[in-house]
Amino acid sequence: MSDKSTIVALATPHGESAIAVIRVSGPLSKEIAEAAFAPKLEAHPRLSRFGKYVSMTGAIIDECIYVFFKGKASYTGEDSIEISCHGNPLICNKIISDLYDRGCEAAAPGEFTRRAFLNGKIDLSQAEAVMSVISASSERALASANKLLSGELGKLVSEWSSKMLGLLAEIEAQIDFSDEGIIESDISHFKNEIDKLHSCLSNTANSARYGNVIRDGITVLILGAPNAGKSSLMNRLIGSERSIVCNEPGTTRDFISENFNIGNYRIRILDTAGLREDVKSTVEKIGIRKTMECLDIADLIVFVADSSTKEPVIPLSITRRISPENTIVVLNKSDLPRVMDTGRFLEKFERVSISAIADSSREIVASAIIKFIEDKKIVPDKDLLIVGERQAELLMGACRSLTLAKEKISQIPLEFIAEMLRDSMENLSEIVGTFDNEKVLDKVFSNFCIGK
Repeated sequence: MSDKSTIVALATPHGESAIAVIRVSGPLSKEIAEAAFAPKLEAHPRLSRFGKYVSMTGAIIDECIYVFFKGKASYTGEDSIEISCHGNPLICNKIISDLYDRGCEAAAPGEFTRRAFLNGKIDLSQAEAVMSVISASSERALASANKLLSGELGKLVSEWSSKMLGLLAEIEAQIDFSDEGIIESDISHFKNEIDKLHSCLSNTANSARYGNVIRDGITVLILGAPNAGKSSLMNRLIGSERSIVCNEPGTTRDFISENFNIGNYRIRILDTAGLREDVKSTVEKIGIRKTMECLDIADLIVFVADSSTKEPVIPLSITRRISPENTIVVLNKSDLPRVMDTGRFLEKFERVSISAIADSSREIVASAIIKFIEDKKIVPDKDLLIVGERQAELLMGACRSLTLAKEKISQIPLEFIAEMLRDSMENLSEIVGTFDNEKVLDKVFSNFCIGK
């Protein structure tokens, strides 16, 4: 698609709604704003106007609010219109079809944000953050995405690139003006500066390991013996009857997954098959095997025990994999006479006592989960800038070049060291998009929704 074309797309989700937004961007925008609405008025930038959308055949399609944006003051950096019409799919399709007749083309996925990048409105790291903001499912994920959208990574990249450029200038000066070769004090200076840069880049790259937790949520696995109250607790936490509650052992055969929020955190909770040694059912055995697989992906384990019965026998395969570092113990059925010696059962673990049938149980367990998340730093500090996988890969590539430069600076000509610094700077430039690589841009914007 030519960057000179005028593109159009629905910017709100498909389906019925009170209002839908249709976005237009490109050189025909002003002409359309002045011709497609009645009464016909001169297009004034950033002025909301009410009018009837009239097709090229003269038919009134809908009453709309429309805003014209001029050039650099728009999201895309070029003339554009945002049309707010009634959210009837028939109306939206008729308006978009008429806009095709007026010379518009269908926007490709991410085309509006791609144009914003190409027109210098945002850098590539900000463009990538747009989809993170749209898909954020928790307060923490939204805050992380907004830090990238505000350009914080771009600012850091600019600062690091500036320091590398300064270091490169010093090395180039040594190459051009030193007749006696590089001296030891200069080698030490260069190594120290490279070390500082490497530390900054690697620390930022390592933040990517928190990406899944921030984006997809914290995986909480509920474990326990049959009839300990695991399913009742899950239902209480999510606020609906998601898991079947029954007195018959082995009711839960497969793990059940649900997503919900606790405080600022997105939680993916898994209710699993009850743990016991004398399993005869083939289906239940499969369920328990899946429970073991879930242990490998859990960020936090909630072990539910029935305090009105004797201490449960925990399979050895489980005792090897739970610890005070990854597990909270929930002593359930506190409304019944206590039989278990709770002081001895998993005594070093964090624990709470509840009755899963009581309304207060959700708040008690939720508070324990939040405390555990924050104490164990499962989610990073809110001020940490968390980069994506592509950005982390480029940062580590820059780090590898810096490491090689530091190791070889006393052994090879400075011209090669200078080239290593340039390689590092090139990796940084790809983070913010100060390069010409159409394939990289295609990959970045291919995951965007139409209309963004």
